[in-house]
Amino acid sequence: MNIQDLAFSMERRLDEYYRNSDPEVLRGEQAEELADRLFYAFDWFAPFAGVETARAFNVAVLLAEFHYRRCRHDDSQDDMQRAMYLYPLLIRTAPHLVPEVVLSHYRDNGHPIAETPSERELLGRAGEAGRLLKEAEATGDRQPLDDAVEWCLFAARANPRQDAVSAEALVTLGAVFTRRYEYTGNEEDLERALHVIAKAVPAIPEDDPVRLKAQLNFGHAAIRKFQRNGDLRLLGQAVKILRQAAYGAPADSADRAAALTNLCAALITWHQRTAQTDAAQEAVEVQAEAVRITPEGHPDLPSRLVNLAAVITGQAGRDVFGDDRYDAAVAVLDKALALVPGNHPDRPGCQNLLASVLLTRFAQGQDPRDLTAAVEASSSALKAGTVPDYLRPGLLRGAAEALSAYAKHFEKPAALVKAVGLLREADQLLPDGHPDRTGILTSLGIALRDLSAGKEDSAGRAQAVATLRAAAAVPTAPVGDRALAASLAGAIAADDLDFTTATDSYAVALEQLELAVWRGLERPDRENLIAKFPSLVTDAAACAVRAGQKERAVELLEQGRGILLSQAMETRTDTRELRAQAPHLADRLAQVLEELERLSDGPSDFTVRETDERRHAHSRRADLAGQRDELLAEIRALPGQDRFLRAPSFTMLRASAARGPVVLLVASAYGCSALLLTEADVKVVSLDVQVRHLAERTVDFLDVLGNEPSPLKVYDTFLDSLTWLWKTVTKPVLDALGSGEPVPPGGPWPRLWWCPTGFFTLLPIHAAGNYDLPDGQPDTVLDRVISSYTPTLRVLLLTRERPAPPAPHGGGGLIVSLPTTPDLPDLPAAVDEARDLHRRHPDAQLLTGPAATGPAVTTALTSCTWAHFACHGRQDIGRPSLGALMLHDGPLALWDIADLRLPHAGLAFLSACETSRGGVVLADEAISFATAVQLAGFQHVIGTLWPIDDAQAPVVADRVYEGLSRQNPLDPAAALHRAVRAMRAQHPLAVFNWGAYVHIGP
Repeated sequence: MNIQDLAFSMERRLDEYYRNSDPEVLRGEQAEELADRLFYAFDWFAPFAGVETARAFNVAVLLAEFHYRRCRHDDSQDDMQRAMYLYPLLIRTAPHLVPEVVLSHYRDNGHPIAETPSERELLGRAGEAGRLLKEAEATGDRQPLDDAVEWCLFAARANPRQDAVSAEALVTLGAVFTRRYEYTGNEEDLERALHVIAKAVPAIPEDDPVRLKAQLNFGHAAIRKFQRNGDLRLLGQAVKILRQAAYGAPADSADRAAALTNLCAALITWHQRTAQTDAAQEAVEVQAEAVRITPEGHPDLPSRLVNLAAVITGQAGRDVFGDDRYDAAVAVLDKALALVPGNHPDRPGCQNLLASVLLTRFAQGQDPRDLTAAVEASSSALKAGTVPDYLRPGLLRGAAEALSAYAKHFEKPAALVKAVGLLREADQLLPDGHPDRTGILTSLGIALRDLSAGKEDSAGRAQAVATLRAAAAVPTAPVGDRALAASLAGAIAADDLDFTTATDSYAVALEQLELAVWRGLERPDRENLIAKFPSLVTDAAACAVRAGQKERAVELLEQGRGILLSQAMETRTDTRELRAQAPHLADRLAQVLEELERLSDGPSDFTVRETDERRHAHSRRADLAGQRDELLAEIRALPGQDRFLRAPSFTMLRASAARGPVVLLVASAYGCSALLLTEADVKVVSLDVQVRHLAERTVDFLDVLGNEPSPLKVYDTFLDSLTWLWKTVTKPVLDALGSGEPVPPGGPWPRLWWCPTGFFTLLPIHAAGNYDLPDGQPDTVLDRVISSYTPTLRVLLLTRERPAPPAPHGGGGLIVSLPTTPDLPDLPAAVDEARDLHRRHPDAQLLTGPAATGPAVTTALTSCTWAHFACHGRQDIGRPSLGALMLHDGPLALWDIADLRLPHAGLAFLSACETSRGGVVLADEAISFATAVQLAGFQHVIGTLWPIDDAQAPVVADRVYEGLSRQNPLDPAAALHRAVRAMRAQHPLAVFNWGAYVHIGP
C-alpha cells in the first residue's frame, strides 16, 4: 500500500471510531502497525515542498487525531508524545484542527499560532488539483490524480469553514476520485467520490456555479457506480440530478454544455439498461444542443462531437436521421478528427467509434471500402500512445470486431485469429465483475465460433459456448446483453447436437429476458425487447425435447411465452395465501401493481408540459418497478412462497389438463413436435415438419387473407393448408391421444385445448382435416374433438379458478352493434344480428350506432355477464398490440380492454374480423383482442382468426346462442362446435366462412 492508501485506511478507522465511540477500534496490533507505517513513511525533519507539503499535512491530521484519541482513552504517554510531535505542523497551517487544550499549551509557551489560510490560497490549492486532473486526462498518467487528491484534501481540511470554498475542493476531489476509478478500477474511489460530493452539496448556495459542478460530478460518479453494481435507482437519481443541472443551467453558463453532455451519457446508460425509447430520443436532443452551444475551438468540442455521433447511430438516431444516420455519424466524426491532432487524447476514441459506425454501414450496404476503413481506423486507435489504461479494453474490442468482419468477408482466417487474441487481452484487463466483460466475451465467443466453422473442431465450439456462458454470467452487465450471449451459446451447442447444454443456455437466456422486460418500461418498449428474440422460447423447448427433458420443455414454454400477459396477470393472481401469511406485504404489493397499471403507456408528446409529465411518469414507473422487485424478493423469502409470481412448475402446470389434454405445438429449427399434456404426464409426438416449410406455408396462408386474391385462389390455398396441417400435425396428435376416428352420432365428444407457438399461432389448427375423401365424408379435427385454444397454461388455470360469474342487480347482457361506422364499409347484417339477439335476450343493454362509443362500452362492460359485438375489427400482424374493435368514436384498443376488471363476466362473443388473430411479430406473446377480453375477466371468448362474412355472421351467432339456450351448465365451446359443424354441413367446402370461429377459455 502506498502512503495515500495507508492514509485512507487510517481515515476509515477514525470514521468507525466517530460512529461508534468504541476505543477498541484504535487499539490492537493492526491499528498500531498502521500508525507506525504512516509515521515512518515521512522524514518529518526534512523540509516539505510542493505536493509533499499537502501529503505530509494530510497524514499529520489523521495521525495526530489518532494518537490524541488513544491518549484520551488510555492515558498513554507514547501516544501523547507522538501527537505533540505532529501538532506543530498543524498549528503552522490549520490551527482549528488542534484541540483547544493542546492549542492553549502551545500558546502559553510562546509558540506562534498561524492564521487560517486565506480563501485565495485555498482556492489556489483546489485550482492546482483541477490542473492536475486535466493533465492526467491528457496523458493517461495516474500520478497527477494522486497528487490532485492531496491538494483537494489539503484545501478542504485546512479550511475551518464549511463554505463554498471548502465545497469546491470536495467537488473537485469527487471528480478526481471518479477519474482515478476509471484508470484503476478501484471501487473504493467511486464510493469516496459519491461521499465527498454529497458532503459538499449542503454548503453550496443555490445560485453558486459550484452547485452545477457538483451535480455534474455526482452524475458522472453515479453512472460509473451503476455500471459496477447495477443499482438502477442510483442511475435514476443521476438522470434526475443531471436533468436539473442541464435544464436549470443559465443559458450563458460555461458549464451548460458539459451538463447536457453528462445528461446524455446518463440517458444512454439508462436506455442501454432498460431499452426505454424516450431516454434515447432525449439523449439525441441534449447532445445535439451541447454541440450547438459549444464554440468552435473549444477544447471539449471534439469529445462532444464523438458523443453526438454515438447517439446518432442508436435507436433514436434512426427516428431522426432514418437510413442516413450512419452517413451523418461519419460526417460528425470526420469533423471531430479534423479538430484533434495525432497525439490528442480524444483521437483514439473518435477513431474507435468511426470504425464501429463503418462496420455497421458495411453490414447494411456491403461496401468493402467501409470494412477496410474500419480496420484502419480501429488499428490506428489501438496504436495511439496517449490512451489511458481504462480505455484500452474498448479499443481492443473495436479492433477485434473490425478484424472479425474483415476476416469473414475476405476469407482471411489469420485476421480472425488475431481478433481472438485482442479480445482475450481485453478481457484480461478487466476485473471479473466489470460490465464491459459481457460485450467483450460475447464478441470473443462469436469469433471462436466463426474460427471453428466448417471444421471438425468440437473443442473450439465448446470453448465458444463456455465463453458466451461466461458473458451471460456477468451480474453487472445489461440483462439484454446477457440474454443475447446466452442465446448465442444455446444456438452453438444445439448446432453441435449438444442439446443438454443448449437447453441450459436457452434457459439462462429466458431468465435474463424476463429481467430485461421489466415493469419499469412502457409496454411498447417491452414489446421491442421481446421482439429481438423471436424464436428463443421455441428453440429452448425444442432443445429440451431433444435432450429428453420433456417436462422441462413444458416449463420453458410457459416461462417464455406470454411474458407481457404474465405481467398483466399479476394483479389477477390469487393472493389469499400470502395475505394470510403476510398481509402487509400483500397490501403493499397490490398498491404497487395497481399504480403500475394506472400509468399511461401512451405515445410521446412534444409539448414541454406533456414531456415533463412523461418524464415524471417514467421516473415513477421505474421507482414502482423497483419497489415491486424488492417486495417480490421479500415475499419469496417467506416459507412456501419461493415460486410466488414465478412461472409454475411442471407439477402445477399438469393441472391445466384436468378437463382434457392440452396440446402445445412447437416449431423450431431444432425440431417440430407436439407436447401432449395430460394430468398424468406429457407425451412427445415428433412432427414431420421443417420450420422453414412451416414458415412458407404460413406466408402463403396469410397472403390469401391479406391481398384479396380470387375466390378460387382462396379456396385452393385454404384446402391445401388444412389438408397439410391434418396430415403433418393434427392427425398424428389425435391418433396419439386415442381420438383416431370420428365421433359417431350421439357419442360423447372429447375436449382438447390447443396451445400453439410460433408460426402455428397463425394457422387454423382446429379446422384442419381431409375434406376431399371419396365417400364425401370429411375426416377433420371437427369430427373427432371439441377444440378450444388457450394463450398459455397459466391463463387456462386462472380462468378455471374464477368462480361462476354472478348476475349483478340490473345487469345481464350487452349487445354492441355498428351497422355503419365512420370511414369504414357498412355492415348491414349487423342490424339483423343485434335484433335477433336482442329479441332472444330483451333484458340486454343494446348500444348501437352513435351510442356505441368507447366510454359507453367500457362502462357497460363493468356490469354485464355476457357481451356480444357485431362490428368491424382490425389486427396488424406486424404490430399486434394495435388490435382493436372499431366503434363509432374510433378504435377500442385491446390493451384498453385488458386493463379493465370485470368480475361478473362470463362469455364474450366477438363477431368481428380477426379478433383472435395474433401477430407474426411477437407470435409467442399471444397478443389478440380475444386474449385481452379474457384477461379483463371473461371466462369464455368466441373470436375469429380472419375476416368474416357479414352475411354469415348472424347465422353463426344465432346458432351459438340457440345451442347455449339448451345447455346447463353453459358450454360455449360445445355450442360453437355444434354451430360450425351445422354451417359446414350446409357448405362443406366454404371453410373461409365457417372456419374462422374459435373458442378461447376453460
